[in-house]
Amino acid sequence: MDTKFQTILLRAKEDVYTHLSGGNLSRILGEGYDFAELQEYQPTDDIRHISWVNSAKLGKTYVKKMHEERELNITVCSLIDGRMVIGDKQELLSYIVALLGYSAYSANDLFGAISIFGSDIKEYEPTKNIEVIEQSIYDIYDFEPLGKSINYAEVPSKLMQTIEAKSLLFIIGDFLDDIDLSILSQKHEVVAVIVRDTWEENPIASPNAQLINPQTNRAINQTLSIRAIREYRSKLLEHDNRLIKQLNSYNIRYAKVYNIDEVIGKFNKSIL
Repeated sequence: MDTKFQTILLRAKEDVYTHLSGGNLSRILGEGYDFAELQEYQPTDDIRHISWVNSAKLGKTYVKKMHEERELNITVCSLIDGRMVIGDKQELLSYIVALLGYSAYSANDLFGAISIFGSDIKEYEPTKNIEVIEQSIYDIYDFEPLGKSINYAEVPSKLMQTIEAKSLLFIIGDFLDDIDLSILSQKHEVVAVIVRDTWEENPIASPNAQLINPQTNRAINQTLSIRAIREYRSKLLEHDNRLIKQLNSYNIRYAKVYNIDEVIGKFNKSIL
């Protein structure tokens, strides 16, 4: 494992123990308790657990007692196609997976990873083994995505077949293709992490630039003219507005990030 990858792991580990904890992820799913029984209210009880309906029926104040907190099933799905070669998107995605992996590990939660590498899919069973977690991160970092494409229409059904237990499911990718997450949101608590490069959202006009389609690794017969960029930005804005509308309609939390330095802030503000 090279030095740059080790730096990403160290940064993620430091950020987890300095700014983020497993408790942050736990809040997304709520307290995670199973109902056990009703008991008469005691001064030491949390008033949030008062059952007002049963208290009214019984004429006394009762609280819902819960079983112990359940461990979380945290699953991270990484969508990696040719566009990950743009800027530092692949390194940023690797860092985010490391951040989530170390956070799950610190909270003693199960961490599973599903990486979709173009047309291939690699699954890492839920684990608390830090070596397996780090290997799943390295496989993302080390993969060569140029020329790879994903059939995004098939992703939701593949994930439904692969992930058996209800999970806190992070889906990480650039979300530049349409993907319907509605079926996943019915079973899992879904969080979308949108990884972008500033250049791909705001390219600079350069008539002499040679453009390559990173998903096919073939030349594009198009120039970066001012007009072409204006049309591209308009279509991208339309796409992103449609994406955000869909995520909001299914109560899917999301964050868009462009570099490692802003991930913690965006997570705390938009997701946790």
